[in-house]
Amino acid sequence: MKRKPQQTQIPKAILRKGYEKSVSNGFSLVMSAMTLLNDFPQIALGLSQLAQEEIGKSLSILAAFQLKEGDWKWFWSAWLDHNKKSHRAFLYELISPHRIEMRSQAGERFAGFSKRAAMPQEKEAAFYVNYDETQQTFILPEENVSNVEMLNRTMTASYLAQKAFFIHSALEMSDAEFRYDAFSEIALRVCTEDLYQQDMPAILEEFRLRSERHSALIGDMAHEIGKEQDFWTEMIARPDSCLSKKETTS
Repeated sequence: MKRKPQQTQIPKAILRKGYEKSVSNGFSLVMSAMTLLNDFPQIALGLSQLAQEEIGKSLSILAAFQLKEGDWKWFWSAWLDHNKKSHRAFLYELISPHRIEMRSQAGERFAGFSKRAAMPQEKEAAFYVNYDETQQTFILPEENVSNVEMLNRTMTASYLAQKAFFIHSALEMSDAEFRYDAFSEIALRVCTEDLYQQDMPAILEEFRLRSERHSALIGDMAHEIGKEQDFWTEMIARPDSCLSKKETTS
């Protein structure tokens, strides 16, 4: 049974360390998954799903800099919700729109969407022996996970982890205490409002024009996001990359 959401308010200095740790752990998990793509694809799927939850958690932590006393139920309820964390990771795309998608030879699009009823079920399929009612037999994870499903999640978690990593880099580059406080407003809006990609240029421009410090942050963030785009362009072009052998869009 799930525990009731806590109401604990977290100091901003602790939130800053929490953001760093959740981004770092998400990145470590997806890098570990990469080493298992060929020999243990089912484990790669499970680790990538865990990584995506950690990246979604990091955005919640960043948004929490804006929370006041009495607002913390919002944070702690998401902390316990694996499905919400999985989907919240996608919201990084509103800040950095570059994305990697895989398409099958038949044109089927794999854009991070799960073939299962809920994304966290990928972990169960990856790590546990299950019983199939239809076939009336037990099935191993490797019998229940396809390479397409594994690549879909691993590629998705990889590029989302990169986004979080480069945003963290921009926040830490200079004037960090101000930057976390200021940019958390954008993070909270992304998490709580029905925003669309076409809304973001105007939102970020209004933010940039507030002061020289805001402008410097947006400039550094644009620079870091550019490095993210360069990373994936180079990765896809490499002949030894698993991505170069798949159809992708960006």
